[in-house]
Amino acid sequence: MGLPDPIDHLLALDAGSRGIGGFYRPGGARRAAQSLARGKRVLLTTGFAVGPGMAETDGPPGAAVLGRALRRLGKAVSYLTDESAAPLLAAALGVLGESAEMALFPRDGAAGGARVLGAHDRPSHLVAVERPGRTRDGDYRNARGESIAAWNQPIDALFLAPPRGVITVGIGDGGNEIGMGNVRRRLLRQGTLAKRITSMVRVDHLVVAGVSNWGAYGVAAHLSILAKRPLLHTAEEERRLVTACVEAGGVDGITRRRVPTVDGLPLEVHVAMVELLRTLVDQQIRGGVRS
Repeated sequence: MGLPDPIDHLLALDAGSRGIGGFYRPGGARRAAQSLARGKRVLLTTGFAVGPGMAETDGPPGAAVLGRALRRLGKAVSYLTDESAAPLLAAALGVLGESAEMALFPRDGAAGGARVLGAHDRPSHLVAVERPGRTRDGDYRNARGESIAAWNQPIDALFLAPPRGVITVGIGDGGNEIGMGNVRRRLLRQGTLAKRITSMVRVDHLVVAGVSNWGAYGVAAHLSILAKRPLLHTAEEERRLVTACVEAGGVDGITRRRVPTVDGLPLEVHVAMVELLRTLVDQQIRGGVRS
């Protein structure tokens, strides 16, 4: 038996006391990276509006970092979001100097979503980073149990019935995101609120982390190890990513304040996570340890 994955240890850090220990999936980031490394065209979606005009700072930074890592590996990368989150994603991509294609999900729902997939040359992978997933009753709810369907387009429809051969990846932290259908039974044990908000949308590869951005960074870290080259962003870029999202109108998903924090955690906590992941990647690349 091999040693525990050190990246897993970081992603499983529940600094915000979200209770992820009950539904964390060890090896999820590694398996997602292995699959993405074999892909050719990746469509990433992100954006979670917790209320009117309140797209959260968790998600767009992670999608931008993971997308840049994939592009540097020669993958064709494009992005899909909705009007609520578009300014944040554009800001995050701008910080990283990425001019990737970004589309808005059509207002006519799933039928329009099929056109989006067609326009993107049928991706090999669909990846959701902190994106709402519908509940059993078809609604979308934030962590407080409130309906947020009015401010989030049904992008999860693409994951419910992806074209044959398209591999799906979901990255989340609270149970109400695309992909959490994989661990729905575990989530339902966490009480009444969990039963109300838990998503039923399943994916091929689920990545759970204390913060969804961290989950995306963890996948990028494993891609770095597989490729034996650093693909993660820097600590300074992390500061700029979060700040740019706030300046674009983003809010902390927990506090709902327009300040440079993510999920109630100070910016320096996220900077420290990036530094730790970069250190692990550097050690494994130099040490020849395979992901």
